[in-house]
Amino acid sequence: AKLLSQAVDAPLMIDSTEADVIEGALKVYPGRCIVNSINLEKSGERVRKVLPLVRRYGGAVVAMTIDEKGMAQTADRKAEIARRIVQVAAEYGVGPDALVFDALTFTLATGGEEYRHSAVETLEGIRRIKAENPGVFTTLGVSNVSFGLAKSAREVVNSVFLYHAVRAGLDLAIVNPKDIQPYPAIGEIERSLAEDLVFDRRPDALARLIAHFGEKGAEKQVAAEDLLAGKSAEERIHLQILHRRPEGIEALIDEALTRRPAVAVLNEVLLPAMKDVGDRFGAGELILPFVLQSAEVMKKAVAHLEKFLERKEGTTKGTVVLATVYGDVHDIGKNLVKTILGNNGFTVHDLGKQVPVATIIEKAVSVGADAIGLSALLVSTSKQMPFCVEELHRRNLGFPVIIGGAAINRRFGYKTHFAPDGAPYAGGVFYAKDAFEGLELVEQLVVPEKRDQLRHAVLAKAIAAKDAPPDRPLPPAPARRGSDVRPAEKIPTPPFWGARVVPAGQIALAEVWPHLDLDELYKLQWGVKAKGAEYERMIREEFGPRLEELKSEAQANGWLVPKVVYGYFPCHAEGNDLVVLDPVHRKEEVARLVLPRQPDDRHLCMADWFREERGADVCALQVVTVGDQASRLANEAQDKGHYTHGLFLHGLAVEAAEALAEYWHRQVRRELALPDGQGKRYSPGYPSWPELGDQRQVWKLLEPERAIGVGLTEAHQMVPEQSTSAIVLHHPDAIYFTVRGA
Repeated sequence: AKLLSQAVDAPLMIDSTEADVIEGALKVYPGRCIVNSINLEKSGERVRKVLPLVRRYGGAVVAMTIDEKGMAQTADRKAEIARRIVQVAAEYGVGPDALVFDALTFTLATGGEEYRHSAVETLEGIRRIKAENPGVFTTLGVSNVSFGLAKSAREVVNSVFLYHAVRAGLDLAIVNPKDIQPYPAIGEIERSLAEDLVFDRRPDALARLIAHFGEKGAEKQVAAEDLLAGKSAEERIHLQILHRRPEGIEALIDEALTRRPAVAVLNEVLLPAMKDVGDRFGAGELILPFVLQSAEVMKKAVAHLEKFLERKEGTTKGTVVLATVYGDVHDIGKNLVKTILGNNGFTVHDLGKQVPVATIIEKAVSVGADAIGLSALLVSTSKQMPFCVEELHRRNLGFPVIIGGAAINRRFGYKTHFAPDGAPYAGGVFYAKDAFEGLELVEQLVVPEKRDQLRHAVLAKAIAAKDAPPDRPLPPAPARRGSDVRPAEKIPTPPFWGARVVPAGQIALAEVWPHLDLDELYKLQWGVKAKGAEYERMIREEFGPRLEELKSEAQANGWLVPKVVYGYFPCHAEGNDLVVLDPVHRKEEVARLVLPRQPDDRHLCMADWFREERGADVCALQVVTVGDQASRLANEAQDKGHYTHGLFLHGLAVEAAEALAEYWHRQVRRELALPDGQGKRYSPGYPSWPELGDQRQVWKLLEPERAIGVGLTEAHQMVPEQSTSAIVLHHPDAIYFTVRGA
């Protein structure tokens, strides 16, 4: 486990029947392991051995739906066993977020009557487990469903079953990715045959599937060009939006206009096409860049159609005011919402980022908004959302408020529903997990009957959440040295004391590129969700060349400018605090980081890795940026309707800043003469150091605004957004950990 942790980023799965072996692995692994597995066989004997270890070392555990009676085959039994395991785990102090349930599935290849319905029971079991035990996860050995079939048939059945399992709530799939096909890429005949088998829709489903693959093989996929052949202009418009093909869309609009008026083309042709795109995105059939490309085709079609539309009441479906809340500089998610709403017939007033509550409300009043949309990335800035609702309530206004962002969830929305006086907000507060759920909400809110139904439904859920018992409080955090950390034997000598600036021009982008996290770039920033061979093909044919093109543009045009300010400071630990002294005389306290300690597990605190003798230790701090030109270019692209290009620019800039941070982190480790693997980097706002306000202390020491032009908002976020800050700990035993409840 110790060796693997240095080479594998993903959590390790510890699989052993011996409790002492599991504990040995958990002790040496610096991250959060998943233990395989527990069940309720033999009166829960294995549960009693494994769960205390999971609790002690902060791990997770796979829980099989097996009990004294054997493996659960029905959804009812799967759900019942899951409920029992959740209750037992709670007795050991293991919460739902540490439980990964395997609902088990069985092969459909035997034709046996007792297993014919087993896939349906598994899918329903996954749904029940997730619905009845909030916070738990699910896993499944997907390929078990097709064991015994021919390889060509297995690939299709596994792919279809995986698609429906994910829709049912599956979180972790055990599959061979190279054998999984995207659901929409499977031929209609194969898809129908596989679903007949999986859903037990006909008694001869297995025989028909075997005969098809034995005699006919796989159906060839129809090329997109062939899909357009013989179709009407209206059908071709729909397909071109869906398949991201802008060529000739204006001529198709002209032809459609010979048969129906412009408003009908908008409402009956264009908007249904974009809804189809949204539905496929929600079902996992389309990735984000493809959605944006479809939106670009839609925008081109609407721009041409507008020449024939009379601007009068009824040509817009409704009006929405959008804003990223005050103190928050991140707006890529809000921009996507703007794109989706705008391309689905709504008028959108985008107020940008860092928008005060008063400005949002004044705009909503002036334009008669049907809804207000608020976005926030961080916990600290999301507090602006209830402020906005409180002010709306105080003014007796009733605009529906839709909230979204990485830091919040549906429960936060329920809490925000109530004003300080305890009364529910009249307009209602609605949480949207993504842009398309936001679109679905707005489409209901602009219809009075649906709006009232939606308000009542969400209010009922908010009241139920409000009346729910509070979470069990965490035990109090222990004092200094509550952990088992020992002081470092050797303190490195820095090459200088104080701060230094590495200005623009001294770091070439060519030095930064090798440190790009390509998985983060492609999957997180650019939204590439494919897997296996399909993922590799998309990177090779589409996204890889796009990255090289953007890298060349950045180097030629200078829209990514690496700059760094960093330094070394004398310091010491004092309780849970890290006290930083002036770098010249090393006597006067110039900054203090108040660091949280784990209330449980190993009771770790970052201060533990520093000596307690005054000024006896050293900490390294760094702030890096690639500037704000990329954000400006991304916003310009967005405004021009080049949504995909804006996404690519923004994503590359964010990951370039992260790559620069890694590049300079390595420089710091070299200057401190630290061996490989030593010198962990921690950033404010992350699990080991969750207090983003500590940025202010870093800014006192490095003065990044003066040095490299990186400032802080009132919510302690960096501007430009494409910047990072960190402390580097030299202690050889330093690890990444989570301060729960902080």
